[in-house]
Amino acid sequence: GQGFKVTRKYIVDTAFRAVFSQGEGGGSNIGVICEYDALPEIGHACGHNLIAESGVAAAMGLKAVLLANPSVSGTITVLGTPAEEGGGGKIKLIDAGVFADIDICMMVHPASTNMMRPVYLAFNAAEVVFTGHAAHASAAPWDGVNALDAAVSAYNGLSMLRQQMRPDCRLHAVISEGGTKPNIIPERTVVAFNIRAVSDVELASLRKKVTNIMESAAAATGCSLDLKYATSGRSAYYSNVVSNTKLVELYRKHWL
Repeated sequence: GQGFKVTRKYIVDTAFRAVFSQGEGGGSNIGVICEYDALPEIGHACGHNLIAESGVAAAMGLKAVLLANPSVSGTITVLGTPAEEGGGGKIKLIDAGVFADIDICMMVHPASTNMMRPVYLAFNAAEVVFTGHAAHASAAPWDGVNALDAAVSAYNGLSMLRQQMRPDCRLHAVISEGGTKPNIIPERTVVAFNIRAVSDVELASLRKKVTNIMESAAAATGCSLDLKYATSGRSAYYSNVVSNTKLVELYRKHWL
């Protein structure tokens, strides 16, 4: 609507593209991101609803500028990018070549301060499943292999690693499955965790240390493990954001 040619279900079922062009060709293609997603049981805690609204407002403002200058040729491409709470919505669009003909792309994220070069760390989600052997915790605990011990050992290992991490790295985890009844030695536990670092290189280095912790926890308790680092899908791998210097300079000059 509003003069934009809108394509629904664009590459991803919940994505869209809206394009407005003026002139006979030529000119820049300016991309504006409308990011949206929400957290389970929390909702829009990260402000993705505001990102989408701001993107629409920016696109309408750019359109008004073009219409006020009919001799100027150019294109405005608005992209709705869903699944940003771990789903890798933009990654799917990048892989499909959606950004290939866009000259520059902008997005605003709500915050309490204005930041010229916000730090968005490289990110990798992961999950480890420890498998032991169930037994009655009172009648025959010696017959059991305690998968919860492995999960606790892994969690504590991650906590100790934080002391030696660089200040620009992050590591956080939850034991998402820890057993069923206290009188049954847990046969299966699951630890979900996220690794963040300032660059892909630093992330790879930190991931090796995390892998050692998981393998050591399994070995110490006699459990087997299935460790998976996400590469795509619901919990994807994200590279760190590199800010565009020219856009930063223009933002500082005209918007502040």
